[in-house]
Amino acid sequence: MSEHHQFIFPRDFHLAPPDWPALQARLLEGGYVLPPQGDNIPYSASRDSFDEADAAWHSVQYCLGPAARPYLSAAVRDDYDADPRSFPLLLLAFDGANPRVMVGENLCAPSPPGSNEPASPMPADAHVDFIGQAYENPAAQWHCEQRGRSYRILELDWHYSLAMGFRMVRCEGLDRESAQGLARLIGELTGQVMGCSHRHL
Repeated sequence: MSEHHQFIFPRDFHLAPPDWPALQARLLEGGYVLPPQGDNIPYSASRDSFDEADAAWHSVQYCLGPAARPYLSAAVRDDYDADPRSFPLLLLAFDGANPRVMVGENLCAPSPPGSNEPASPMPADAHVDFIGQAYENPAAQWHCEQRGRSYRILELDWHYSLAMGFRMVRCEGLDRESAQGLARLIGELTGQVMGCSHRHL
């Protein structure tokens, strides 16, 4: 059985990571997630979520709350209204020198910002090598000769296919528009620019 998760994460993970327990408190206080009691426990809470195994800290699984509804696309909003328990949210924090990488079968080669053309010169599969470089050095950069400038890994457009860093919010049931909406919300709550991605396993 395939699994689909959406991730929201700080784009500039070479900087000091935001306080994830503080974000958890803001999400609860604002009604963006619901206290996990009674009918507010997501269906997926009973499954073994392997992402938590490597986390230094993680929250319980929450259901999205009604305050998050305006950040969802119209289609996802309808599904949310039908059954909020199908929309879990989990916060994950990772320690150590190396970031966590969340990728799946849908990993795409990146493009420079504002372009749909693959980043070049970047030989076939070199984007995987760049992920390895950024894993070893979060501040690593790739130089675009055509534009005459360098980019950190998440400044490139990975077409919604790469999550990387020390802080993650994992969700289910979102389309890209909804993930981008929640990324805007979490960016407002933390004061850091957020990215989002989809992982298909």
